[in-house]
Amino acid sequence: MIKSMTGFGSAELKSEDKTIYVEIRSLNNKYLKINTKIPESLAGFEERIGKLLKAVLLRGTVNLSIDYKVLKQEPRCFINKDVLKEYYQLISEIRNEISFKQDVSFESLIALPGVLEYKKDVGDGDEESVDDGWTELESLLRSAVQDLDTMKQAEGKNLQLDIEKWTKRISNITDTIESESHTVVQKYRDRIHKRVQSLLEGTNIGIEKDDLYREVAIFADRCDISEELGRLRSHLTMFWEVLEKEELAGRKLEFIVQEMFREANTIGSKANNTDIVRQVIEIKTEIERIKEQVLNIE
Repeated sequence: MIKSMTGFGSAELKSEDKTIYVEIRSLNNKYLKINTKIPESLAGFEERIGKLLKAVLLRGTVNLSIDYKVLKQEPRCFINKDVLKEYYQLISEIRNEISFKQDVSFESLIALPGVLEYKKDVGDGDEESVDDGWTELESLLRSAVQDLDTMKQAEGKNLQLDIEKWTKRISNITDTIESESHTVVQKYRDRIHKRVQSLLEGTNIGIEKDDLYREVAIFADRCDISEELGRLRSHLTMFWEVLEKEELAGRKLEFIVQEMFREANTIGSKANNTDIVRQVIEIKTEIERIKEQVLNIE
């Protein structure tokens, strides 16, 4: 079953202290392009997020956004009272020893190393804290990707139904062209015979059958489209096989559609028959429809 490159997926975690909402949107692209919009507090996970998405997605422009909210906001910085007291005691002892009477300001004490400390964000710090935060986020990412994949499969099923309808129409028109191609040479022979007879009417000159047959043979060789029809059918068969059996089929289907269009062009240029040319135009119209939808396939 083929997949569409277009889809949407999301996952959410709610707890007493935080909420995390992950959203993934995928659009058409010949290659894989990942755009991420994550809060600064999760910046430490950006490389891991990219690796995860590249491992499970093949093509498309993927836009990932993560909304991270802390419900119980704790102070990000605090004063280490023990360190502050130790600094003050040492300064007081030295001040008494050197008879220095000016008092030390509180601002000066705060600026000393180790007095004012900052709490680390998720994704920073030691390996254990990083892994704890990543396990939670990874689970949400995989759930969102799975949700995205479900939608892509549903869209792919709809695409396949339309494409199968168009390919069957191409097959039917190809059968019609083949049946009509057998009469093209006969019609040309009758037409040229009548024309030559008309031109020679009233003269003593007759039609040389060898010359007529030679002209008809040259025409028959020039407008023979049997090989092109065979290759077009072969491309259709290959297209159906890829459509049914391969999950990641987009690029291969694009190539097959190009080959189908090339054969249709050749048939139209060689056929030398207005009815066949009109039918070739119908085939090319269906191929264009298929081509447009194949660009949506992963």
